[in-house]
Amino acid sequence: MINRLFGNYLVEKQILTQSQLDDLLPVPKDFKADTATIAVINKVLTSAAVQQLLARLDKSKERFGEAAIEAGYLSDEKLDEILTYQSNTFMKFIQCLLNRGIFRLEQISPLLNEFQQLRGYSDAQISSLIHDDLEQCINIFAPMKSAKLKEFTLTLVQTIRRLIDCDAYLDKAYIANCLQLDKYACQTIAGDMHMKVYISAPDNGLLAIANYFTENTYNAVDEDALDNVGEFINCVNGLFATNLSYEDISIDMYSPEYSMNGPFISNEKLYVIPVHANGYNFRAVLEVYE
Repeated sequence: MINRLFGNYLVEKQILTQSQLDDLLPVPKDFKADTATIAVINKVLTSAAVQQLLARLDKSKERFGEAAIEAGYLSDEKLDEILTYQSNTFMKFIQCLLNRGIFRLEQISPLLNEFQQLRGYSDAQISSLIHDDLEQCINIFAPMKSAKLKEFTLTLVQTIRRLIDCDAYLDKAYIANCLQLDKYACQTIAGDMHMKVYISAPDNGLLAIANYFTENTYNAVDEDALDNVGEFINCVNGLFATNLSYEDISIDMYSPEYSMNGPFISNEKLYVIPVHANGYNFRAVLEVYE
């Protein structure tokens, strides 16, 4: 989630272009971040200390981590901890930026600090984003009082990241009493929990899902594309129902619905979750019946 959020900030600062950001993401799965980079991001070492070590490192004979231990900068335990982050997606993203000369090692901390301050993240929140603690990340953007709604939102975002866009991210969720929807698909769940789940977007926003959930490709959102979005919602709700069953909570799912013309919906509690994925924006709307 943070790769796009931080990447958007770099685009705003004109450090990156949008096309460069799109080209960098998603980061390759088999790529690993350097130990030195991780140490700086995790604030284990300053960039100055890292650069001093790198300057006297014989790269043909020594590794950075071993040299840092020998110089007394790191313990064996701390190095082992750092190495666990080599596949962290944000660490890899920063490494890609360094490798391409987008910015230098000493700029990492100032840029991260400015990003944190501009977006208003606490230290705990920025740590959750960097270390991809998804449950805590969702609490930042979509804090829900209801445990069931928290579980649903977690399932939704996990499924989007796994099947649609691994770098999808959220804007701040909000509660509305009434809402005009655009093109949409939806599904009602009933039983021990009663809720209608909509995914809606104007124009071609739902191509974010329709073109990535199956092998079908659409040039514009039509009824077939919306049917595809409905099947995606059915997938999310099916996973949610399975999770609830472990807690002896039972729900039934109605057949998905969709339309090119969104309704005006009115309810005391409409939870609206703005989502960005694959270059498109859409809204997940939870109409909760209590």
